[in-house]
Amino acid sequence: MLNFFNRKKEVPSLDHASALARMAMRGVDIATIIDVGAAKGAWTLNARRHWPRAGAHLLEAKQSWGDDLSAFQAAHANTTFELAGVTKEPGVIYFPKTADEYGGAVFREAGERDDLEAINATSIDHEVSRLGLKGPFAIKLDTHGTEVDILDGAARTLPDTAFLCIETYNLIGQKRFPELILDLQERGFRCADLVEPMFRPGDKLLWQVDFYFMRADHPCFKNFKYLP
Repeated sequence: MLNFFNRKKEVPSLDHASALARMAMRGVDIATIIDVGAAKGAWTLNARRHWPRAGAHLLEAKQSWGDDLSAFQAAHANTTFELAGVTKEPGVIYFPKTADEYGGAVFREAGERDDLEAINATSIDHEVSRLGLKGPFAIKLDTHGTEVDILDGAARTLPDTAFLCIETYNLIGQKRFPELILDLQERGFRCADLVEPMFRPGDKLLWQVDFYFMRADHPCFKNFKYLP
């Protein structure tokens, strides 16, 4: 027993490139990447290192990323993108007018606020149907708290989804990360990995962390041993 506890533990790298490599190592196969909150496509590029034949559809709410996504599409075959917010169903949503390229959250209604702008919205299910995208899918959400609406708008796509990567939050959002983990469990997924924990500068409280979720029936979840 002493040898077990004295065994030097390998500390995995907590970055997306390493998490995607671990996902591929488990034999997870995908045909299409759906990257929500794509920015300039960095996560999709990392994923394609392991699934080079996978198609990709990138969705981004901020118009300022349009040129980058056009360039990404031109440089990478079998890639499409749409400048739109993503929510439960197509329509209109509201996004903050901010200079922060990576910041902002979606609002369903503008109310009395004058710092929001209306943007076109779509859903994952709508995009899959519109473009005829084929699974199994990998879905990534970097969406600043509106994950439940987006997952509700992917009800037809999730049964053919192999894994998800979701940025989750400790203080904000429709569901905090413990609740979102349980929500994903109800949808047939279990947590398999985590990357890039971020801490609030002032008091070093956990602010956000990205979780990777795999299908709950994947064989790895049937192995309860710590060591091989």
